[in-house]
Amino acid sequence: MDYLNALEEAWGMDDNAEKVKLLEQAIASADMYNDVESAVEARELLIETCLTAGFPKKQLKAFSWLVKKWEDDNSSVDTFDLLWNYKWISEQIATFDEISKTQINRLLEDMKLKFELQNYSLRPYYKVCTLDAMWMGEVEKAKQFFVKWNNTEADHLNDCLACETCSQASYYYFIKDYEKAKETATPIINGKLACAEVPHYTYGEMALVYLELGDAEMAQECFDKGYPLVEKQSALIQPLSCLLKYLVKTNQTEKAREVIDAHLEIVLQAESGMERLLFLQAAYPLFDREKEADLVGMTEALTAKFDVRNGNSYYQDSLNAY
Repeated sequence: MDYLNALEEAWGMDDNAEKVKLLEQAIASADMYNDVESAVEARELLIETCLTAGFPKKQLKAFSWLVKKWEDDNSSVDTFDLLWNYKWISEQIATFDEISKTQINRLLEDMKLKFELQNYSLRPYYKVCTLDAMWMGEVEKAKQFFVKWNNTEADHLNDCLACETCSQASYYYFIKDYEKAKETATPIINGKLACAEVPHYTYGEMALVYLELGDAEMAQECFDKGYPLVEKQSALIQPLSCLLKYLVKTNQTEKAREVIDAHLEIVLQAESGMERLLFLQAAYPLFDREKEADLVGMTEALTAKFDVRNGNSYYQDSLNAY
């Protein structure tokens, strides 16, 4: 059948929009023929692909199907793979402005329950709770979960050391402990720790960390090394936004405008409201209040929407301080 050939072809492709489209076609056909094995395989590959290609809503849709299938008959979906994917999904769930706080908490509680029932460590659960609290601007809650995260023993479902270190450095940046962020990220900056997404995510925040610490040379070095890694990558808008913010803060206006113009279309097409928000807020001081009034309005509307969802004024305060 054609969809089996499409699925086989997808395994040899780079992670991009064309691969996503091919996998969606394979999923539709597998579902039509009630080929559960191929439907599961295609969705698991789609989830992995979207992590790099930048389609988090498609990722979430595929994951929701897998969870239901596992709950109905866990013999058709590998439990370890499902729980591994649960980390990716839960870590990003708070970046969608249309998903309520109640829905976020419900998903996290379901993750916790499934990890407990399968006798896995809750360390990944505490990590994603920390990161989601950070997304929602909940400083005290993030601090509480961070302690639990780092005091809970790891097992085979734990992230790699590079990812763990990157997230820990990000946490310290979030709570504005810049010295600790620098100390934590040093093995990544020195090239001793790396993985598929590290140091891609690290350089953006560290450019701002070094700037706060008065080390202009290292801040610029982080930009110079980080920007080529995230340039025009739709799945890496978050670190790109930090690098753009660094340019604005250091009055590199011409380069900042270049970055804005090169990425605005990608950003506006992003499925995650948080990705749009972070980039638009970073670009906000440079928007022409007359010619780019639509972008100004979009930034302010998204800021308000996330703050209403989160029940605080974190993003408005961040924009005001910026």
